[in-house]
Amino acid sequence: MTFIVKTRKVLLNKVLNRRQLSVELLHQIKPTPSQESVVKELASKYKADERNVVVYGLRTTFGGNRTTGFALIYDTQQYLLKFEPKFRLRRRGIIPKRDGSRKGWKEVKSKLKKTRGAEKTKIYMSRKTDKREVIRAQKETYLKGFVGK
Repeated sequence: MTFIVKTRKVLLNKVLNRRQLSVELLHQIKPTPSQESVVKELASKYKADERNVVVYGLRTTFGGNRTTGFALIYDTQQYLLKFEPKFRLRRRGIIPKRDGSRKGWKEVKSKLKKTRGAEKTKIYMSRKTDKREVIRAQKETYLKGFVGK
């Protein structure tokens, strides 16, 4: 262990089934610790599963030695999938990353502005994929991996 974890403002959020923490890391003469190492430390400190711990917003002070951030410790995986924002789930690899480029979406949007009627619905339907269904299926397969273990 090359750093010390201090937790401040520990809140038990019963509505979202999680603990919310403000985290302070003290690392003398060492570089900023990785999120993975912070997750491991918090999981061991609070006797939680590493997969239920989310760390974000780590900021190192000028000159180093101290880093502050936030952490969420969910009760179960189901609550993590239900309440955690999609961008954080994408970072963890739980749901798939977005496909296509931003330029492509903007071109389709400008095409939609220029067309009317049935042609507009065709363009809109070609653009639209069942993202919600894909994300829901990905979450279910992710949870099935934990049930079998």
